[in-house]
Amino acid sequence: MRLNRSEVRRLQLFDLEQVRHQHEGQEWVPHWHAEWSFGAIEKGECRCSVAGRPFLARAGDVIAIAPHTVHTGVLTTSPECEAVSVMMLYVPSAWLLREGLAPPMRSGLIRAPTLAQQARNLTSTSDVQEWLRKAVPKLCNALRSTPTTPSDPVPTAAARNLMKRIRSAVLSGDWNVSDLARQCGVSRKRIHQVTTRWIGMSPSDYLRTVRLHRAKEMLLTGQTATSVAAACGFADQAHFTRWFRRAFGYTPGDLTQALRN
Repeated sequence: MRLNRSEVRRLQLFDLEQVRHQHEGQEWVPHWHAEWSFGAIEKGECRCSVAGRPFLARAGDVIAIAPHTVHTGVLTTSPECEAVSVMMLYVPSAWLLREGLAPPMRSGLIRAPTLAQQARNLTSTSDVQEWLRKAVPKLCNALRSTPTTPSDPVPTAAARNLMKRIRSAVLSGDWNVSDLARQCGVSRKRIHQVTTRWIGMSPSDYLRTVRLHRAKEMLLTGQTATSVAAACGFADQAHFTRWFRRAFGYTPGDLTQALRN
């Protein structure tokens, strides 16, 4: 049976990544991207949660998700169309800076049918750059205001410090919640409080996602999926492949092939 995964391309443009998702029912576990996520809903709908807020994007919408923002999603058909197609671009901040493009102030979506239609035909690096030069300013202008209010919670200095220590411990190889708590000098309960409230993920989801991001970075250096799976604490390559696909929409092998191409 063919896996429901997406087409991925690595463009020689500050390591920009282009992914096209076309499978009804495709779901993403809670995850984030280090880059800005810009995309277009070409067909169907994408029902998401972005930073804990409901997020419904329909055909004709263009979206932006800020770096390191936890989000989930599922692709569905709509009454108007029985197919789904979403094009996503993961854009490093370095490219925006080089182009003199200010990023949006927040995650969100805009109604832009023409831009969404144009996203179907991005086949070259120059096409992608031209589309971004149109889409990013439009998103920036529309998403100027922020939906936060004075009552929205803000992490304390202690919470911010603990989040840094948690991430450092995970990257050093502490992939068990109990070990993580001991390394950070706090209780398991405190780890759970901080990750769920300030990161938007359970400790186990956060641990797995950090490992997956580390794995992706290792794959991009040319290491094999087998060695990466072992180095990042996955039981076997099948287990690694399954979670990698649930986070990014494609398999480690797809990414390796994209690098070759």
